[in-house]
Amino acid sequence: MGGLGLVADARRLGASRGGGAAALWRMSAAADERALFWRPSSREQARVIGLLPQASFLPPEGGESGWWKIDAVIDFMALRGLDRVVWLDGELPTYDHRLGVTYREAAEDALADAGITPFLFAPDPSLGLTVGIAELVEDFAARRLWSLPSYRLSVPAFEAV
Repeated sequence: MGGLGLVADARRLGASRGGGAAALWRMSAAADERALFWRPSSREQARVIGLLPQASFLPPEGGESGWWKIDAVIDFMALRGLDRVVWLDGELPTYDHRLGVTYREAAEDALADAGITPFLFAPDPSLGLTVGIAELVEDFAARRLWSLPSYRLSVPAFEAV
């Protein structure tokens, strides 16, 4: 089986109102399954839950990979038989001294080992989710992109099918 999962850390996504909410709705419509990382006290998450009432919650458990979110995403994807993931998370660019790489790099490696094609994106907190990001997600969902654009200096560079 295959399919697309949408996983988001609702903090700092700017997805709960206006253009961010419209972008999240478009991304959600392109996914087969949706999940949010569980956060006990995030106002943004509470708003996003209202936009994604069908989303699963991924708890902060596990540590096999060195970061609980990687384990949670891999488990979520495996349980649902999904082979591609859109992961929106402001923490992805963070360098982890224990791992010796950024969370994004660790996630890319772990997801590749699990046979999952990732679209990993850390939205600019000042911009939040945008129509442009939603369009990239739709292209990824429709398999018009080989992989997520690799962002350097906020300029997307990607391979088109």
